[in-house]
Amino acid sequence: MSFLSSLAPARRFLKNLAGRRFLGLQEAQAVTQQSAKQKPQDGDLKLSLSQEQLISKQMVQLLEKDLDNGKSIQSLKAFNKALSSLSQKEFEQKMAPVFGEMAHNLESFNPVFTACLLKVQMTLGASDYERRDEALQSLIQPLGGEYGLCAGYPLLKTHRKLFSEWYESTTGQPLSELKAQAPASEKLFGKMMSDVTTGGGAQCSVEQASYALGYNLAVEYLAAYEKQWLLDSFRALDKQFLADQGREVEWEFLEIHAEGEPEHADLGHKAVTSFVPSHHQNILAKAMEDHDRDFARFYDHLSQLLK
Repeated sequence: MSFLSSLAPARRFLKNLAGRRFLGLQEAQAVTQQSAKQKPQDGDLKLSLSQEQLISKQMVQLLEKDLDNGKSIQSLKAFNKALSSLSQKEFEQKMAPVFGEMAHNLESFNPVFTACLLKVQMTLGASDYERRDEALQSLIQPLGGEYGLCAGYPLLKTHRKLFSEWYESTTGQPLSELKAQAPASEKLFGKMMSDVTTGGGAQCSVEQASYALGYNLAVEYLAAYEKQWLLDSFRALDKQFLADQGREVEWEFLEIHAEGEPEHADLGHKAVTSFVPSHHQNILAKAMEDHDRDFARFYDHLSQLLK
């Protein structure tokens, strides 16, 4: 069975989201027209912060659908097709720089999540506190999980620790000995931080927070595909040669992310719909498009490393 044909039965994420994503053209136009009517007029001081119309779930789903058809999905498919097709010799020759990029990329998202949190917090006095708190609660849960924090559980392993165990079990080498550079991840990291900390060039604090929330949603949404497909690819490599080498792969890193990222995407969706004004639809779209473009470039680089 080819890699691409094997994707469908394992798509828990797609199954979970199926049915809440595809609106017809007339419905989409109606949602857009409704949002336009709800945009407050300049100088309208009577509209309180708690009464301002929030963006609808339908509109956010339309923006998520754009990611389904975006550049990153194609780049992730191409990378995983190349990865799952590697021979043992090719794996040993080509994967070191890929692992180097992945190791840096894993940690680079934590400052991005923190920056998104800060953008929402900085709307103090300009946003409704209940909406702000609800959005922050949704944002902070995935960030805490990166460091082993989970409600109702004792302190767990950090995701960096889990990555280290997975890498060592897969390659037979400690992560501390991986000396590969990460130029593509460093470039993506710089772009993500620049985009979020400047709020996409928006002027007011609420607009910048809306941009940050859209950016966070794009990160989490695409990560659900990324981690599930990475797990699928390494399962295929395990069957092809890793198991025959006596490797006992520590799957926890990949399995936790494959299971958890769809939940994180839902939390990102919730953060948006609990805070972002309906007339910030275009700001959300810009943020999601910005990350989709740059994340695709990162995975295009990883695909080139495997050629």
